[in-house]
Amino acid sequence: MKILVVDCCIRGDESRTRKLYERFLETVNEEWTVEILDLNKADLRPLNNADINERDMLVKKGETNHPMFRYANAFKEADKIIIAAPYWDLSFPSLLKVYLEHISVTGVTFGYEGTEAVGYCKAESLLYLSTCGGYIGESHMGADYVKAVAAMLGIDTFKAFTVEGLDIDPSKAEDILKTGMERMIKETL
Repeated sequence: MKILVVDCCIRGDESRTRKLYERFLETVNEEWTVEILDLNKADLRPLNNADINERDMLVKKGETNHPMFRYANAFKEADKIIIAAPYWDLSFPSLLKVYLEHISVTGVTFGYEGTEAVGYCKAESLLYLSTCGGYIGESHMGADYVKAVAAMLGIDTFKAFTVEGLDIDPSKAEDILKTGMERMIKETL
């Protein structure tokens, strides 16, 4: 059984979102294999017309094991997925959007039956972890977007967890994060 962690923690080791998912991974049963994809180190760039044409040609030829699909195939084959991204500019860092474009491939991670999109991913669940300097309340456009993509790709169980208010009073940030981590364990397991 494999857990894929998609790390979009732009600030690297200083990232509070990274600390959040690392705390979650401490609870993972040893029978699970954890694969961490650090998007900061991935070979990702926005898709252009030539990329789309190549992708379509490869899918049409049935060459879905081509390196162009390495991220889509890894996502498709994971049993559980964690996406960790800070709350930035009302959603998440743009690098996560680029990654989601790379994994959303007709003929690899989803297809169509008539007019309905049908997901091919085998993951039983996707957990979206985030941190935020302020307070966002009920509306987290980043989480909502990832939830919609997960549903399109066939992942029915989606949970989102955000630790908020980390920048309001910097002297309380560490305590807020620690309390949030323990709340995350209780609410997501």
